[in-house]
Amino acid sequence: MKKTNTKAPAYLLFILSLGYIMAVLDTTGVVLAVPHIETAMSVSLEQSIWIINAYTLALGSLLLLSGNLTTKYGAKRILLFGMTIFTLASFGCSFSPNIETLIILRFVQGFGASLFMPSSLALLFISYPDSTKRARMLGIWTAIISVATGTGSFIGGLIINYFGWRGIFLINIPLGILTVISILLLVKNNIANPKTRIDIFSNIFLVATIGSLVIYLVEGNQYGYSNLNLLLFLLLFILFTVGLVVHDKKSKAPIVPHQLLKNAKFIVSNLLGLVVNISLYGIVLVLGLYFQTYLNLSSMVSGLLILPGMIVLIIGNLFYARAIKRFSVGSLATVSIIFAIVGAAGIFGMGVLFHEIQLYILIPLFSLMSLGIGVLTPATTTILMEAAGQELSGIAGATLNANKQIGGLFGTTIMGILTTNLSHNWNMVIVVAFLVNVIMYIATWLIASRYLYGKE
Repeated sequence: MKKTNTKAPAYLLFILSLGYIMAVLDTTGVVLAVPHIETAMSVSLEQSIWIINAYTLALGSLLLLSGNLTTKYGAKRILLFGMTIFTLASFGCSFSPNIETLIILRFVQGFGASLFMPSSLALLFISYPDSTKRARMLGIWTAIISVATGTGSFIGGLIINYFGWRGIFLINIPLGILTVISILLLVKNNIANPKTRIDIFSNIFLVATIGSLVIYLVEGNQYGYSNLNLLLFLLLFILFTVGLVVHDKKSKAPIVPHQLLKNAKFIVSNLLGLVVNISLYGIVLVLGLYFQTYLNLSSMVSGLLILPGMIVLIIGNLFYARAIKRFSVGSLATVSIIFAIVGAAGIFGMGVLFHEIQLYILIPLFSLMSLGIGVLTPATTTILMEAAGQELSGIAGATLNANKQIGGLFGTTIMGILTTNLSHNWNMVIVVAFLVNVIMYIATWLIASRYLYGKE
């Protein structure tokens, strides 16, 4: 087994962060490009929603496989391969002549992102062997990612405003090339474990299961859920689900270790992660479309209006880091869920009372909701890691990340369906969207609360 260089420069940290920044920009930023793509390609929202869904489908369903590939073939090799695929797909997206080509390339782009996300984090750990320096670098890395997440909508809106929707993909090309060249120059060797077992069939079942359900939900909204052709996808979803469960039980290399699936706190933390991203991705989509389609605001202004909520989300992350020293993770998780409920319920209530909710009410309440999400996100990770222990922390973290991406996929799917059906009444879109969030967070709290006050 070869060893990598042990004196990695600080510049490497920036390069390893670039991949995550691009991955984030291609989720939150692309949301604001949807109305522009609809107009440019003369397509419906049902079609254009696949621009988001194809990417998150590939990213969410392939992350676990990519984590295992990183272990088997080495972080450097997988990162370079993933970044190359992502960059080439971004180039293709930039010059896509039609919606079908764009959707296919977005799936390929998501596959590339699923490869470089776990491998870049693994390379960070390998490149900084000193535990003190590694902790400092990981803290800086987390802060960079949080800022990218928080400002993704605004940066995306800015790019679209000045360079059009194709610019959101073109920006990835120089950044991708810079990353590949830098990794080749800075990381001399590759650490790999060729003996790692990978069950390809389980991962194929996972992609097919999620994909068939999303196709049924999205296309059913347009053609009817009783359409015979679409009922085939529902049947496939059931068959693939059964196949996944049966095959994974017998597999010597299951997607998720069986002992984790028997751990209640592991299940609860993944439930929280799923709900958070269903909520966040879905609401950002609704607000982005509301600001641009109903209020006729530019993509840049729309991103600017979403920005306060994203900044508060970062503040929630930072608050948790201090508060966990004084309060239990269960208490912080509970309070954060309450904040999310109050913020969402406030917007729902104002939408019911008034024909059109004013921005000076909407933005602060959305920010309150985001504050709750900002605290709940690291609390979820803490619960997960306590449940998994050191030995299974890697696969547990990969599972949570994959689960979050799947949550984002279903968030945009559900809210896309809602927006399509109620677009004649945008106030009703806001009311129903935030009502769904209130119900979802209350249900999550009721399910999770019995596990939040166990022994910390």
